[in-house]
Amino acid sequence: MSILHRHIQHVLIYLLYISVFIFFLSACSAPVPSEELTTKTTSSDQIHVTDAYHQTVTLSRPAKRIVVLFEASLDDLYMLGAGHNVVGIPAKIYHSPSLFSAYRLLDTRIAQKQIATPSSWEASTNLESIVALQPDLVLVNSAQRDVIELLKSMHIAVYAVQSESYSQTRKELLDLGELTGTSTRAHELVQFIEQEIQAMQHTTQYPAQQVYYAWSGGRIFSTSGRNSMPNTVMTLAGTENIIKSDVDQPTVNPEHLLEWNPDVILLWNSDPALIYARPELRSLKAVQHRQVFSLNPSFLFNPHTPKILLAANQLHHWVNPSIQSTAHAHQDQQRILSMFYGPIIAEKLLQLAKNT
Repeated sequence: MSILHRHIQHVLIYLLYISVFIFFLSACSAPVPSEELTTKTTSSDQIHVTDAYHQTVTLSRPAKRIVVLFEASLDDLYMLGAGHNVVGIPAKIYHSPSLFSAYRLLDTRIAQKQIATPSSWEASTNLESIVALQPDLVLVNSAQRDVIELLKSMHIAVYAVQSESYSQTRKELLDLGELTGTSTRAHELVQFIEQEIQAMQHTTQYPAQQVYYAWSGGRIFSTSGRNSMPNTVMTLAGTENIIKSDVDQPTVNPEHLLEWNPDVILLWNSDPALIYARPELRSLKAVQHRQVFSLNPSFLFNPHTPKILLAANQLHHWVNPSIQSTAHAHQDQQRILSMFYGPIIAEKLLQLAKNT
């Protein structure tokens, strides 16, 4: 081989080395921008909301396996159209006849008692049962701090729920919409509720009637102050809580009730006959004018859900009989429940309430 040929061969080998080196550098550097792009895309696709403790809950995609340990949140999910993603519910759904009779209409799995119950009641939870269900989201009462921390330590997404005010209930509905990919439906519900509240305010009579609220189970001297959901129901209905204290759950005596002399007495899942039968209360305006009413069944008027609107609407009708008739009240209930659950379920729920 001539000197010229050897020289050409060396040049070609040198050029080959240079090409390989350049290719190697390109290969090493290429993944960097690709990874950055992937990270940014994933980050923008993530779902971020804050719960009752202002803790950020992050999901990479809408939840498809949800364990619910707070009954009001379960109701929210069915209104959002996300009930089919529920894999665990509070045991009291099966144990409470009133709750079971309502929820069995919303989900055939509940009717057949096929959904797991990883909690004996809302304050008693079996963590092993929750983990076995492989949830990508757990909805928990904010009072269960230990359960929340333990689930987080297992890297399970937890959303703490409170629902102790209308603003909280509204936010939690919107958050659940984000977490389940039903945000459009959540905003639709909120807009509907706001419009209905405005409509009630336009037909409110003044001065506002004074309302005394009594708890369920015939506890007529256990009431709720200004910092409570019953107070919110009264406010939305255009009435005023006769209790001036901010205490959530004060206890009163008959003398105080006689002194206040409310226009209306509102009961929660109790029989008005309990009030009418008390001889010491016969002088009350509410008793003399037969203005004692009960929000019953409790599922229909749960103020910790969007159905706070239904409770306020019913009270609004009771205290404004000259504006709306009983027939109109029934029409409102059917219209509101149809918005929440659809017309077929709405009719079944109203029939269930009628038979209660």
